[in-house]
Amino acid sequence: MGKSQRSILNYQLSSIKYRLLLGVLLLLLALGAAPLRAQDAEPSPVERLTITGTSAESLPAIEVRLYGRDAQGNPLDLARETLTIQHGGQPVGPINYQGAHRTGTLTIFLIDIPTGVAAQLPALQEAINQYASPGNMMEQVDYTAVYEVGASQPVEFLPPTNFHNSVRNLFATPLNPEVGATALYDSILSLLESSAGLRPNPDMPVHIVLMTDGTDALSRASGDDVSRRAAELGIPIHTVWLENSDISNATPGQSYLAGLAAATGGVAVQLNNTAELPLIWNRIAGFRDQARIRYQAMNLDGGTFAVNVALADRPWITADSQVTIPFNIPSVLIDLPPESRTLSLPNLEDPVRLRLKTQVSWLDGEQRSIEAAQLIVNNDTARPFEIPVASLSEFVAEVNNLVYGNNTLEVVVLDSQGMRATSPTVLLTVNEGRRDVPAMLDGGNQFARFLARLFTFLLVAALIGGGLFFLWQRGVFAGLLGKREGGRRRSRRRGGPTTTITDVGPAALSQPTAVAGYLDVLESVSRMETPIPLHGTLIRIGRSPAQCEIAFENDITMSRLHANLQREGADYRLFDENSTSGSFVNERQVPEYGIQLVDGDEIHLGAVHLRYRRA
Repeated sequence: MGKSQRSILNYQLSSIKYRLLLGVLLLLLALGAAPLRAQDAEPSPVERLTITGTSAESLPAIEVRLYGRDAQGNPLDLARETLTIQHGGQPVGPINYQGAHRTGTLTIFLIDIPTGVAAQLPALQEAINQYASPGNMMEQVDYTAVYEVGASQPVEFLPPTNFHNSVRNLFATPLNPEVGATALYDSILSLLESSAGLRPNPDMPVHIVLMTDGTDALSRASGDDVSRRAAELGIPIHTVWLENSDISNATPGQSYLAGLAAATGGVAVQLNNTAELPLIWNRIAGFRDQARIRYQAMNLDGGTFAVNVALADRPWITADSQVTIPFNIPSVLIDLPPESRTLSLPNLEDPVRLRLKTQVSWLDGEQRSIEAAQLIVNNDTARPFEIPVASLSEFVAEVNNLVYGNNTLEVVVLDSQGMRATSPTVLLTVNEGRRDVPAMLDGGNQFARFLARLFTFLLVAALIGGGLFFLWQRGVFAGLLGKREGGRRRSRRRGGPTTTITDVGPAALSQPTAVAGYLDVLESVSRMETPIPLHGTLIRIGRSPAQCEIAFENDITMSRLHANLQREGADYRLFDENSTSGSFVNERQVPEYGIQLVDGDEIHLGAVHLRYRRA
């Protein structure tokens, strides 16, 4: 090989090396830029958090009420999400989920009824009535309004109402088709802009159910304007497609409605497919309750502070608000050590006397007087215990609404300024068993209970002794003894054996089964003790006490035998028993082969709302 050939070969090798090096550098740059592109990617306009209220009444904790949606529009279970919170631009201390706050929902039906859909008007009316009935709309909690698409803006048929019969009365007279042309997009936009003023409660989420064939003849606005504005306001638009016999090509209208629902976090169904309508009703009901989150600011001070809440694993899902902390606001704490927050009771029929201590202070350090105080147990504000103000620092309360499992205790005070404060929640766990109450929590009625039991025992013993003495005086025992002696003599003469039989009934043979789980009753017409302990391998649930171990007798939305729970390992599997209204777990309908339950799953059986918890 000549010198020139070697030079050419070396040049080619060097060129290949440089190209390889350049390729590696470009690849590394691409890999480094990928996370940046992912961060810069535009998140879905559907997924969001919405803060509906903040409160400093539970100092040193601050409460935020909020709800959220994922990218498909489903409600976020904030009890299972990890949140990050900033208070005044600074990270906060412990963050705790405090349960649900029921605000209800406002559902606005906007109906578009040209002559071509006249045949479907009875089904349309029945669909709205189906929502405004027990099991879907919760009376006096949820609100429903009905509007019609007009020539330029919506026409009110029914203002927001929280009564089922108000909706039914609206359709006592059948609907008539609209003869003239209508402006669908303009009507939706007008309703979106006025929705805030229609809400009876400013914290209440709004949902629009649009029932139309999807066509528009008059609007100045476009369909994209509707999607954009609904996404900005965070209002889902659920679409119900109507078949119009006057339209030869219905595909564009149906496609628009499907896209509108997807872009706003709604559900799209067809009116003639009635089995899909509950998908909308269940989606709306999922926003009825909002999460109560409490956190502690690192440096607590008076003033107005910005509050930012975000999901830890999806930080683009975020919400901003403000909290105002008055400089003179009171703060109340229940002084109960963690080791004294568990007790055992044989039953919950009698009131339980609990001894509690509290500490009250004011943010500015000034001492003021307390005008009124209450103990709230399990958020039951209808049955508070009135605390004597003079003994607020240490008092004994008779509590009659404890349940087995976890209970919440809160003390609410009102000071001389008229300012209200609520203590951070104390969780009290009650187990079933022999009475065992921590000394610090015991209300001191054990001696009185002992005297009552002793008196009852002595009274019963006196009655039995008096009865025996009366029978002895009458010679009854002498006659019985004589007969028994004669019988013995006859037995000896016959030489027959003596046999003793002990009758052991089923109660004596049965052994208590360990609790495998619980059902928390979140919503039910029937009065049920909650939580419901789950025993055994098969548990039937329904309306009939004769057929079911767990019976919701007053819930007409349940079938007589609605569903059953079958033990599988450490948990249960839920099966539907061909019920009329179906069984749902986390808004998913239970299939024929059932659904394996996990801790925290929410169950809908008709109008009954339950939560499953492992033991």
